[in-house]
Amino acid sequence: MESIYSTCLFTILVSQFIIGFSASQVQGLGKTYRNPFFNAAYSNQSMVEDEVDLGCTTFLAAGNATHDGSIILAKNRDLDEFEAQWLYYSPRQYHPPGSRVQLQYIEIPQTEVTWAWVGFKSYTLKWGVGMGINEWGVAVADNDAPTREPLAEQRGLHDNDVCRLILERAETAYEGMRIAGVLLEQYGHSYVGQVYWVADAKECWILEGAGRHWAAVKVVNGFEVRANQFQITTFWDAASPDLVEYTVRQGWCTSADDFSFAECYSGAGYPYQSSQTRYTRVQQLLGAKAGNITLGDMMLILADHYEDTVMYHQPPHDNKEYRTVCCRQTVAAMVAHLRPWQPRQLQLMWCCMSNPCISVFTPVYASTSAILKPYLTGTGARDMSGYNPESAWWRFKRLQTLVDKGYSWRLPAVRERWANLYAEERSGTAELEQHVLGLIDEERFEDAEDAVNAFVNTWLSRAYTVCGELTEALTQNPPPWGENWTPYLLIGAALIVLFTAVLYLKKKRTRASSRFQPDRSLMYS
Repeated sequence: MESIYSTCLFTILVSQFIIGFSASQVQGLGKTYRNPFFNAAYSNQSMVEDEVDLGCTTFLAAGNATHDGSIILAKNRDLDEFEAQWLYYSPRQYHPPGSRVQLQYIEIPQTEVTWAWVGFKSYTLKWGVGMGINEWGVAVADNDAPTREPLAEQRGLHDNDVCRLILERAETAYEGMRIAGVLLEQYGHSYVGQVYWVADAKECWILEGAGRHWAAVKVVNGFEVRANQFQITTFWDAASPDLVEYTVRQGWCTSADDFSFAECYSGAGYPYQSSQTRYTRVQQLLGAKAGNITLGDMMLILADHYEDTVMYHQPPHDNKEYRTVCCRQTVAAMVAHLRPWQPRQLQLMWCCMSNPCISVFTPVYASTSAILKPYLTGTGARDMSGYNPESAWWRFKRLQTLVDKGYSWRLPAVRERWANLYAEERSGTAELEQHVLGLIDEERFEDAEDAVNAFVNTWLSRAYTVCGELTEALTQNPPPWGENWTPYLLIGAALIVLFTAVLYLKKKRTRASSRFQPDRSLMYS
């Protein structure tokens, strides 16, 4: 009786431990990192690391790294989980002399003309954008990167301000890089350093900006990756005037020979584990395909959760050990496919609402001049209580939350439906481009624009409709065991512990009784 009592007590205690541990994980407690990609000294208590853990991931494949010699720029926009996104169009505008424009925090002089663009914008919360493409086929993206340089706070530029100003003022990637550099030198960053990507069909410039100082590299071939830390060290193609001298005066390095942009301008704790993990992972994935990287490869990497590695976690958006490329706070994604053989009107940005692993990319051309109302509807919220059925972003966000509740069994059907839609889109883009090229050759530019708008909005509408159908199907057909697996897992764990304890006690009794039995090896000696 005493043994049975001890076994039951032991089972109860273990069950309580499992329940308590699971609860702490749900609440986000006990967050630890064991990263096989990272060897630098690191403190889990670093405030900088916590900030980096929420940032975006961007990467590029260019020239000889791609299968077609194009420039492909890809980004996951990672923000607050419920910061609704608009796919926003701004037309070309002309401004009178002396005009000024109000940015997120400050007002600056306006230019005579601002080019048309389309990009992802946090509804009315922010003036700027986080990624997009303009009418000249210039694409832009950015990533936060902590810096030790003093920042201007609300007297400076928001990073989304800079992205929008590049789209509105640049006709080439080089011009966009120069615009960003001048803006930073004059006004400085507001609250965090940044990495800016400015690409066209010929090249991409990566500008890393720390307050009012910056360095930039040009990429024509190969691939590049950034998470949320600076990567430029001792080589750059353009920079602010006193880039090195400033750090020596500040005591961040002893001389020019000792200078490294990333090490001198980064904040405490550099390199940051959350960034280094993603940086190394994407480098490996791109490296494995170098010379033959396709548009589809870039989309797959945006949806990566460390599949086929020890770092993978199920469900993937609940991975508390490793910050994934595609994560719960990914609110939108972009892949800009910039092709030197196409005119500026047909430079292409593939757009994705919410998580790329659960959503679909739809084509939006640089000459697009109209976007459906659902993609300009919805505001942010603290949770799903902000859901708006008329908003494209909220519709995709709801699909994401439903799939996450049964990721392993719900995802395959969702992905199959999106794969079929994407295949139709790819076929449609080839046909449209052939048609529009003919219209451009005939100088029927308005007809070309109308054809692009009709095509883009047809596929935006299809994606919006299919998302609603998928959501409805998942809502009407919940799993027979319910949405929450945790109780079943806990019960199973408790039964395993009980079974193990019973076997242990049985074996113990057998050993005890064997001591009082004769040695059978001697009975017939």
